[in-house]
Amino acid sequence: MKIYLDNCCYGRPFDNHDIPKTKAEAEAIESIIEICKEAGIKIIGSTAIESEIGEINDPRRPWLREAVERHYNETINDSIILTDDDDTRAQALQAYNIGVMDSYHLTAAEAAGADFLLTTDPKFEKRVRRHSLSVVQVENPITFLPEVIKWLQ
Repeated sequence: MKIYLDNCCYGRPFDNHDIPKTKAEAEAIESIIEICKEAGIKIIGSTAIESEIGEINDPRRPWLREAVERHYNETINDSIILTDDDDTRAQALQAYNIGVMDSYHLTAAEAAGADFLLTTDPKFEKRVRRHSLSVVQVENPITFLPEVIKWLQ
C-alpha cells in the first residue's frame, strides 16, 4: 500500500488546535504516519508538495515553513518528480473545478501508484468523488484512520 498526504496534512499539526476538528485531524495524521512507519506502508511525497511548502510565508509564524518542511522530510519514504505528461493530467483535472495545487497532488498520487491521498480539504475530497476522477481514493485522515487500523488487524 502507498499513501500520499497533501500539503495541508503536513501543515495541520502546526495549526490552531483550539478548533476540535483541526485537533482531531492533526492527531489522526500523526497516528497514520506512525502506523505507516511501523507497518512498512510507503508515504509518497512529490515536487508539488515541495513547491507548495516553499511558498509558505506566514509573518505571524516565521518558523512555519521550516517546521512543515522538516515534518515532510521526516515522513516520506519516496518522492515523485512531476513531468510534462503530469502537467497535462493536472490541467484536465482543473476542468472539474479542482484547484491547481490539488490537481497536481492528485496527479502525483496517481503517478506514484498511491492507493490513497489524504487531505483535510473537504471540497477537494467531494469533487474527486462526485466526478469519479481517479482510482486513488481521496480521504480525510479522520475517516481513513479507522480503516487503516482495521486492515492491519
